[in-house]
Amino acid sequence: MARITRRRFLQLVGQGSTAIAGGTLGTAGLGWLSPALAQVQRPYAGQTMSHWDFLSPDGKSAREIAIKEIESRFKERTGVTVAFQTMPWQDLGTKLIAAVQAGNAPDNSRVNLFALKMVLKADSLVNLDPFVKKAFTDTDRKDFTVDFTPPAVVNGSTWTMQIETIPKALFVRKDMLAKAGVKPPRTWAELVEVAKAVTGNGKWGYMYNGSKTQLNQVETIFQPHIHGRGGHILDASEKATFNDDAAVRSYQFLADCVHKHKITPPQVIGMTYDEVTDAFKAGRVAMFQEGAHRYRDVAKAVGPENLELVKVPSDDPNHPSPSVVTGWGLGIPRGSKTPDLSWDYIREYISPEAQEINARIAGLPPSRKSVLSLPYFQTADAAYMRWWMDYVAQRSEIVINVGTFAQLNEVMVDALHKALTNPSLNIKQTLDESVKTYNQMARV
Repeated sequence: MARITRRRFLQLVGQGSTAIAGGTLGTAGLGWLSPALAQVQRPYAGQTMSHWDFLSPDGKSAREIAIKEIESRFKERTGVTVAFQTMPWQDLGTKLIAAVQAGNAPDNSRVNLFALKMVLKADSLVNLDPFVKKAFTDTDRKDFTVDFTPPAVVNGSTWTMQIETIPKALFVRKDMLAKAGVKPPRTWAELVEVAKAVTGNGKWGYMYNGSKTQLNQVETIFQPHIHGRGGHILDASEKATFNDDAAVRSYQFLADCVHKHKITPPQVIGMTYDEVTDAFKAGRVAMFQEGAHRYRDVAKAVGPENLELVKVPSDDPNHPSPSVVTGWGLGIPRGSKTPDLSWDYIREYISPEAQEINARIAGLPPSRKSVLSLPYFQTADAAYMRWWMDYVAQRSEIVINVGTFAQLNEVMVDALHKALTNPSLNIKQTLDESVKTYNQMARV
């Protein structure tokens, strides 16, 4: 299978769309995946298809407004009614597994990249290779940025199609920093000093989510912190190694933010990812790590003039911590009653038109490179995506993706809780025990 590396693609993005349009995948190649061009007839007209999601076309967020437009296009083209069933994003993977095992699977579902191997471990998705082989040529497949390269390809096969790319960065309230007379940090030491300058009167300098209600801390906290300091959460055999020096320093820093520096409230131990984002919107925190998928909604809440994107700090001002890249894909659950229709639905969301809608309305970087030659991506409104892509091209990692991702999150968060409740905790000893617990649980 022909492949293009993610780094090479992002380097092309950083050079501008002309680098892409000048190649074999320019605007002339955009029609090959357009459902409107690919299918004139409506063989599924009148059918209903069930879809599981955490977003709804009836919602008001930027991403949901984009979905509404894409769903309208799909309904007009096919005559199909899509019945959405929504649930919390953190529950989608486990609920999908349970539904498949109970013989009550939806026809189509969102699947997060970091939950993919967990879902596959439970044999809950249909292999997309036959659909892909029939629909796309080898040249076509080069247009994707994630789908045909690890980690979305598992055991040599494709199981989901990525509909978006979500890199992470440090979100900074420019207004709060300006009032305190400080500039955005490049190192963790600078972050502490900047955070101290803005902390007070009910406002905090830095927050992160510690609640086990939404287990995504590996991608939002631990991976950028530990890997940014040169450590590793897992080794090549997927054995836990988050008790190395970099991990100890990372946990110590997170604990010191609460106990020593007092720039992070003790309440973060029970704060969810969503609650930290809401605190930033409300002006109660000046800095936190967030993804491109929430940029538009955050900018709308705080005012785009008050929001600044900053590379995740590290100990070296010239070498930032990695932007951890994740994203949602669409898959066909095992037991789907309408697999062919479900595949047609997936093709709608990875069509050039839908990718452009997702970028223009929701602010989501696309998962296909040829889309970047469309007119929207040449506008000033799309300029901030270049910042994301430049950062990702410089320093990025795909989110850790293992079948025991939920257990990894839980064990690592348990260790964080111990550090947040005990200022004199022996962190090295605690992490040694946590690594042993996870490796026994994962049997590696």
